[in-house]
Amino acid sequence: MTLEATAGPLNGAVQLPASKSISNRALMIQAMSNEPVLLNNLSEAHDTILLKALLETIRNTSGDLTLDVEDAGTPFRFLTAFLSIQEGRTFLLTGTKRLCERPVNELITALQSIGADIAYYEKDGFAPLLIKGKKLFGGLIQIPGNISSQFISALCLIAPCLQNGLEIDILHQKVSASYIQMTLDIMREFGIQYSAGENNIHIPCQVYQGREYEIENDWSSATFFYSMAMIADKVQVKLTGLKKESSQGDSYIEKIVRHIGIDTIYTCQGLIIQKVSSRHTSHPNEYDLSSQPDLAVPFIVACALKYPAIRITGIDHLELKESRRITALQTELDKINIKLLFSKGVLTFNTHRGNNHSMHISFHTYNDHRIAMALSMLTLAGYTVTLDDTVCVRKSFPSYFTQIHQLGIKCINM
Repeated sequence: MTLEATAGPLNGAVQLPASKSISNRALMIQAMSNEPVLLNNLSEAHDTILLKALLETIRNTSGDLTLDVEDAGTPFRFLTAFLSIQEGRTFLLTGTKRLCERPVNELITALQSIGADIAYYEKDGFAPLLIKGKKLFGGLIQIPGNISSQFISALCLIAPCLQNGLEIDILHQKVSASYIQMTLDIMREFGIQYSAGENNIHIPCQVYQGREYEIENDWSSATFFYSMAMIADKVQVKLTGLKKESSQGDSYIEKIVRHIGIDTIYTCQGLIIQKVSSRHTSHPNEYDLSSQPDLAVPFIVACALKYPAIRITGIDHLELKESRRITALQTELDKINIKLLFSKGVLTFNTHRGNNHSMHISFHTYNDHRIAMALSMLTLAGYTVTLDDTVCVRKSFPSYFTQIHQLGIKCINM
């Protein structure tokens, strides 16, 4: 797909998708509840559709199964814990080549420490996994917090189903801590009580309570439009279905952009993003995004174009995502003479953009939805952008290119 450069104002309304993160957690709770759970506004993201289908397959069949999660990291982690408590059944859990390159050792070791029967099918520390479900009693688990918050969320979700619950000791600093809190907040909505400290979570044995549950729209998707507002000169964009008080950590973007003259006006339908170019603004020189990994990619691109003096920390784990995201951005932004320097956990920018390169650039998206969407924002800086793969956005925001077309960014299928 080619996206044509636009110099006009960013103006219009965007229909955001439902939150993939909330949807995936709610689906796991639905699968573990003995009472009816009705989920409204479930995400249409591919990860969520896939997880729903796999859970239905598990529920509606008996005996051994091979389950392919494709490139869906969250379903893979959540299912690993869930399958380990499916008594008397054996599962082979696998996925794409990239998924099988993403380490899972810490989650497996934690589950094995309470008796889970999980073996590596090919290479130690990585998928595929051979999981023999059994009754687990729970107890004390220790797990590093600096690899993936989804490991901890996966353990939290199954904890109420264990006779002794779980006491989770988290070693080292937590990454994506807001996603752990999101998991706990959603569990509380379904009747689960817990106690949590800085590095400890205790969840006793309980029962998930059935209820009707409305899923919020997605703040992670909204971060792309806030990042576009950082780049564009004139902005008035309506985003539907977002709440000011949200459990989604990526709502932090609204606070970040206040410092650079971007206002958020909340309405009963959602919010409006407005850029106040006349306001004198100042902003911090450094941002720690350790709790907001999904807003990091668009924010990095926006800073590279407009705020290259900003330093960004807390993003080491981006190299373990759908692609090696820091490396991917370094490679692609180098095509427009923007150097991303990442050393000792700090990302800085060295920008030498000039007229010595074409304004029509072809980019590789690495089959990564967030890389594809972030690179599309370069049209707001005057570039015509060709992306080698746009199907990948189905992972979180299937209608993304339709939505930005309505804002004046012309998308041409090739």
